[in-house]
Amino acid sequence: MTKKILIVTQNFYPAIGSAGNRMKNIFQLLTNAGFDVEVLTIEPSYPNKNMYKDRMFWDEEDINNSSNKITRVQIKSRKFTNKLVSRLFFYLEMMYRYLVELWGCKKKEYDYIYVSTPPIFIVFSAWLMRRRLKAKLILEVRDLWPDSLTGVKSFDNKLIIKLFQFIEKKMYQMADAIVINSIGFQPHIENKLKKPKEMVYLPNGPRNAEIIKNEIKEEFRVIYAGNLGLAQDIDRLKEVAKEFDKHEIQFDVLGYGMKTKEFTQFLEDHHLANVTIHKPTTRKKSLSLIRKSHVSIAFLNDVDVFQTVLPGKIIDYMTCKTPIVAGVKGVAADLITSNHTGFAFSSNDTQQLIEKVIELKNDPSQLETMQQNCEKTVREHFLWEHNIQRLVDIIK
Repeated sequence: MTKKILIVTQNFYPAIGSAGNRMKNIFQLLTNAGFDVEVLTIEPSYPNKNMYKDRMFWDEEDINNSSNKITRVQIKSRKFTNKLVSRLFFYLEMMYRYLVELWGCKKKEYDYIYVSTPPIFIVFSAWLMRRRLKAKLILEVRDLWPDSLTGVKSFDNKLIIKLFQFIEKKMYQMADAIVINSIGFQPHIENKLKKPKEMVYLPNGPRNAEIIKNEIKEEFRVIYAGNLGLAQDIDRLKEVAKEFDKHEIQFDVLGYGMKTKEFTQFLEDHHLANVTIHKPTTRKKSLSLIRKSHVSIAFLNDVDVFQTVLPGKIIDYMTCKTPIVAGVKGVAADLITSNHTGFAFSSNDTQQLIEKVIELKNDPSQLETMQQNCEKTVREHFLWEHNIQRLVDIIK
């Protein structure tokens, strides 16, 4: 008998970013593997819901034709003077609306609920309903929350952080199996468990069709693609933009998030003619822009929790055979250096990073070797078509 799976997630196609793309791939590949898969999610809204009125974002016909498998709930927009309070109410409303939807699923009965965090609140929707639905719970962890909350210095109430840490621990313990997208999460989660639990490493990555050979890169260009938020070192990105402009290096920024306006204003104030900021677009167009670049840039704030993170954009860079020069530590730095796909600096010294980019510009042979290493690494370790079998094995 075909096993039935309900994916419960905030982010899903056509939402841009690593999380939405990840859930899309899991839905498609589990369906292709013969499972009966449904999705409970919200209407796409990040970075703003109006952009999804453009049909170009709805570019996966197989999913468009599976609308009967996807339930999208509407979340009302509430504005508070405190952004953290706004976000909290957003998550609480999402949890409530998911509970209402799950309560009505009794007649369907699922074998598994696959729930993705952050946010942690929707995990409790799934947990409260698992008995009613007679389903096992697979918990996917994409972020070590609330550690990442303190890491971006957006919240420091110790009492509430302690409460969130207690909830986090309970969340891990109530799952039947755990999926992680960074191997760096494993020690942290194991330390929170009372007894060993099945844990599977399922990283972000490309689909086979996204690895394109014989890309012609013309004028030397550098790219930053991804979130411009609290976790990224926006000040270093500003410094890098100024230096690239000074050296007349073409720099493309495909960015979105809460710091985008600040960065755009910085470019205007300093008249950086060689820096171009691009509006958020589809994954296909994003990858096309990255492929035209010779070198890519990545940053994370220098705090311990981010040493466990493997940003999706680093895998996207490698997918496009675009070597990486990054200000990162930990898991991301180890991946880049051990596979010789670029350079990683733990120091905040921006000048080192600029010098490495210029070195690669003047050394086509080294650049080509790193491009080949990027493709080799992705094919060996990060293809979705290969790695999905780890999740299929749990379900079977």
